[in-house]
Amino acid sequence: MTANPRVAFFDVEADAPWAAAPYGADHAPKLERFFARTGPLAGRTLLEPGCGTGRLTEILARAVGEHGAVHACDISPRMCAAARERLGGLPQATVSLAAMERLPLAPASMDLVVCHQVFPHYEDKAAALAFVARVLRPGGALLVMHFRDRAAINDVHRKAGTVVEQDMLPDLEAMDALLTAAGLRREYFSDDATLGYLLHAVK
Repeated sequence: MTANPRVAFFDVEADAPWAAAPYGADHAPKLERFFARTGPLAGRTLLEPGCGTGRLTEILARAVGEHGAVHACDISPRMCAAARERLGGLPQATVSLAAMERLPLAPASMDLVVCHQVFPHYEDKAAALAFVARVLRPGGALLVMHFRDRAAINDVHRKAGTVVEQDMLPDLEAMDALLTAAGLRREYFSDDATLGYLLHAVK
């Protein structure tokens, strides 16, 4: 797996502040908006692909509680190692070293899929959304969240000069087309320079 240039890139980034630093006060309103869309999570089953170092995973695991489950994954061994260390003592959360599409998840087994700071990095976004739709239960939800707005995200990636320089977050028209093709329906969307990007779709 380490021959994959994306794996190497994210391994290097595992200690970067954007990936590893604790959430600060400026993140609180962004997370509040996110949880307003998820509703109560106690006892629910979640998938978090591209979990990174597990910053959000830990919060999700505490929210689902001992009767819920969070299935997290990442392609970076160093990110996964950091996430597992962060999640020690929270048995309701598991972290797999794998791409989302390789997880052995049963159809209609997830209540919620959370794509936090990962969606632009899917090379085949249609296939990723098809997988999401397959594992979501009827009425289940997908949330795509970034702490920055779409223009800022795409600008950072475009200027990176690395393997992520073409990893773009699609505009809303393109996202709607992708969601519809996967059998999902957008319920909420906000792209704000202060609160960042949040899209909520349902199956």
